Amino acid sequence: MADPKQVYRAHPTPDEIAEVLAKRLVATVGTLNEDGSIHLAYVIFLHHDGRMYFETSSVTRKARNAERRGWASMIVQGRASTGRSLMVAGEGTARVLRGAEAHDLNHRLRAKYIKPGALDGFDRAWGPLDDVAVEVTPGRWRSWTGSVLHEQTQKELAVAYADAWLPDDG
Repeated sequence: MADPKQVYRAHPTPDEIAEVLAKRLVATVGTLNEDGSIHLAYVIFLHHDGRMYFETSSVTRKARNAERRGWASMIVQGRASTGRSLMVAGEGTARVLRGAEAHDLNHRLRAKYIKPGALDGFDRAWGPLDDVAVEVTPGRWRSWTGSVLHEQTQKELAVAYADAWLPDDG
Protein backbone atom coordinates (compact mmCIF):
# COMPACT_ATOMS: atom_id res chain seq x y z
CA MET A 1 0.00 0.00 0.00
CA ALA A 2 1.23 3.47 -0.88
CA ASP A 3 2.01 6.07 1.75
CA PRO A 4 -0.66 8.83 1.53
CA LYS A 5 2.02 11.48 2.15
CA GLN A 6 3.96 10.18 -0.86
CA VAL A 7 0.83 10.11 -3.04
CA TYR A 8 -0.69 13.46 -2.06
CA ARG A 9 2.54 15.41 -1.72
CA ALA A 10 3.98 14.44 -5.11
CA HIS A 11 4.94 17.60 -7.00
CA PRO A 12 5.65 18.24 -10.67
CA THR A 13 8.92 19.79 -11.74
CA PRO A 14 9.16 23.54 -12.50
CA ASP A 15 9.54 22.68 -16.21
CA GLU A 16 6.35 20.60 -16.15
CA ILE A 17 4.50 23.45 -14.43
CA ALA A 18 5.71 26.00 -17.00
CA GLU A 19 4.78 23.64 -19.84
CA VAL A 20 1.21 23.17 -18.60
CA LEU A 21 0.69 26.89 -17.93
CA ALA A 22 1.77 27.63 -21.52
CA LYS A 23 -0.85 25.26 -22.98
CA ARG A 24 -4.25 26.23 -24.36
CA LEU A 25 -6.22 24.93 -21.39
CA VAL A 26 -8.98 26.49 -19.34
CA ALA A 27 -8.47 27.65 -15.79
CA THR A 28 -10.95 27.86 -12.98
CA VAL A 29 -10.85 31.23 -11.28
CA GLY A 30 -12.16 31.77 -7.77
CA THR A 31 -13.03 35.18 -6.36
CA LEU A 32 -14.39 36.10 -2.98
CA ASN A 33 -18.08 37.04 -2.74
CA GLU A 34 -19.27 39.62 -0.22
CA ASP A 35 -20.73 36.88 2.02
CA GLY A 36 -17.39 35.03 2.16
CA SER A 37 -18.35 32.30 -0.32
CA ILE A 38 -16.27 31.64 -3.42
CA HIS A 39 -17.48 32.44 -6.93
CA LEU A 40 -16.02 30.01 -9.50
CA ALA A 41 -15.81 30.43 -13.27
CA TYR A 42 -13.96 28.83 -16.18
CA VAL A 43 -11.74 31.21 -18.14
CA ILE A 44 -9.12 31.17 -20.83
CA PHE A 45 -5.90 32.56 -19.43
CA LEU A 46 -2.40 33.79 -20.05
CA HIS A 47 0.58 33.11 -17.79
CA HIS A 48 3.34 35.69 -18.13
CA ASP A 49 6.18 36.77 -15.82
CA GLY A 50 4.79 34.83 -12.86
CA ARG A 51 1.31 36.32 -13.16
CA MET A 52 -1.97 34.87 -14.44
CA TYR A 53 -4.40 36.90 -16.55
CA PHE A 54 -7.95 36.42 -17.74
CA GLU A 55 -10.34 38.59 -19.70
CA THR A 56 -13.89 39.39 -18.72
CA SER A 57 -16.52 42.11 -18.67
CA SER A 58 -16.51 44.74 -15.96
CA VAL A 59 -20.12 43.76 -15.18
CA THR A 60 -19.28 40.14 -14.24
CA ARG A 61 -19.18 38.94 -10.67
CA LYS A 62 -15.56 37.80 -11.02
CA ALA A 63 -14.46 41.29 -12.12
CA ARG A 64 -16.49 43.04 -9.42
CA ASN A 65 -15.21 40.64 -6.75
CA ALA A 66 -11.60 41.04 -7.88
CA GLU A 67 -11.91 44.81 -7.82
CA ARG A 68 -13.71 45.02 -4.47
CA ARG A 69 -11.65 42.47 -2.55
CA GLY A 70 -8.37 42.40 -4.50
CA TRP A 71 -7.96 38.62 -4.27
CA ALA A 72 -8.34 35.66 -6.64
CA SER A 73 -7.15 32.12 -7.12
CA MET A 74 -6.71 30.17 -10.34
CA ILE A 75 -6.25 26.46 -10.95
CA VAL A 76 -5.20 24.69 -14.14
CA GLN A 77 -5.14 20.96 -14.76
CA GLY A 78 -3.17 19.46 -17.63
CA ARG A 79 -0.64 16.93 -18.79
CA ALA A 80 3.06 17.55 -19.31
CA SER A 81 4.98 16.04 -22.22
CA THR A 82 6.43 13.62 -19.67
CA GLY A 83 2.94 12.08 -19.57
CA ARG A 84 2.38 13.14 -15.99
CA SER A 85 -0.95 14.75 -15.17
CA LEU A 86 -0.72 17.72 -12.89
CA MET A 87 -2.56 20.54 -11.23
CA VAL A 88 -1.18 24.04 -10.71
CA ALA A 89 -2.89 26.65 -8.54
CA GLY A 90 -1.96 30.19 -7.67
CA GLU A 91 -3.65 32.51 -5.23
CA GLY A 92 -2.93 36.12 -4.45
CA THR A 93 -3.70 39.71 -5.24
CA ALA A 94 -6.03 40.60 -8.08
CA ARG A 95 -5.96 43.84 -10.03
CA VAL A 96 -8.49 44.87 -12.68
CA LEU A 97 -6.85 46.35 -15.77
CA ARG A 98 -8.78 48.81 -17.92
CA GLY A 99 -8.42 50.81 -21.12
CA ALA A 100 -5.51 50.26 -23.49
CA GLU A 101 -3.70 48.02 -21.00
CA ALA A 102 -6.70 45.64 -20.83
CA HIS A 103 -7.26 45.82 -24.59
CA ASP A 104 -3.63 44.88 -25.35
CA LEU A 105 -3.54 42.13 -22.74
CA ASN A 106 -6.84 40.63 -23.92
CA HIS A 107 -5.55 40.58 -27.51
CA ARG A 108 -2.39 38.73 -26.41
CA LEU A 109 -4.48 36.31 -24.36
CA ARG A 110 -6.83 35.57 -27.27
CA ALA A 111 -3.84 35.06 -29.57
CA LYS A 112 -2.89 32.08 -27.40
CA TYR A 113 -6.21 30.37 -28.27
CA ILE A 114 -7.48 31.79 -31.58
CA LYS A 115 -6.12 31.09 -35.06
CA PRO A 116 -4.39 34.16 -36.53
CA GLY A 117 -6.89 34.52 -39.39
CA ALA A 118 -9.80 34.70 -36.96
CA LEU A 119 -8.19 36.79 -34.22
CA ASP A 120 -9.28 40.20 -35.54
CA GLY A 121 -12.89 38.99 -35.71
CA PHE A 122 -12.74 37.78 -32.12
CA ASP A 123 -11.23 41.09 -31.06
CA ARG A 124 -14.11 42.95 -32.75
CA ALA A 125 -16.75 40.65 -31.23
CA TRP A 126 -15.33 40.18 -27.75
CA GLY A 127 -13.49 43.49 -27.30
CA PRO A 128 -16.57 45.61 -26.57
CA LEU A 129 -17.91 42.95 -24.18
CA ASP A 130 -14.75 41.90 -22.36
CA ASP A 131 -13.62 45.42 -21.50
CA VAL A 132 -11.29 44.50 -18.62
CA ALA A 133 -8.53 42.02 -17.84
CA VAL A 134 -7.77 40.69 -14.39
CA GLU A 135 -4.18 40.23 -13.30
CA VAL A 136 -3.60 37.69 -10.53
CA THR A 137 -0.22 37.90 -8.80
CA PRO A 138 0.10 34.70 -6.80
CA GLY A 139 1.66 35.01 -3.39
CA ARG A 140 1.32 31.26 -3.09
CA TRP A 141 1.62 28.55 -5.72
CA ARG A 142 0.51 24.96 -5.19
CA SER A 143 1.07 22.02 -7.48
CA TRP A 144 0.40 18.32 -7.47
CA THR A 145 0.92 15.43 -9.83
CA GLY A 146 -1.28 12.36 -9.90
CA SER A 147 1.49 10.19 -11.33
CA VAL A 148 2.26 8.39 -8.05
CA LEU A 149 -1.44 7.66 -7.53
CA HIS A 150 -1.80 6.47 -11.14
CA GLU A 151 1.24 4.20 -10.84
CA GLN A 152 -0.05 2.69 -7.59
CA THR A 153 -3.51 2.16 -9.08
CA GLN A 154 -2.11 0.61 -12.26
CA LYS A 155 -0.45 -2.10 -10.18
CA GLU A 156 -3.90 -3.18 -8.98
CA LEU A 157 -5.63 -3.13 -12.39
CA ALA A 158 -5.89 -5.84 -15.02
CA VAL A 159 -6.36 -3.17 -17.74
CA ALA A 160 -4.61 0.08 -18.60
CA TYR A 161 -5.44 2.92 -16.20
CA ALA A 162 -7.03 5.02 -18.96
CA ASP A 163 -9.23 2.09 -20.04
CA ALA A 164 -10.70 1.65 -16.55
CA TRP A 165 -12.72 4.86 -16.67
CA LEU A 166 -16.24 5.19 -18.05
CA PRO A 167 -16.52 7.65 -20.97
CA ASP A 168 -17.57 11.24 -20.34
CA ASP A 169 -21.30 11.91 -20.73
CA GLY A 170 -20.49 15.05 -22.73
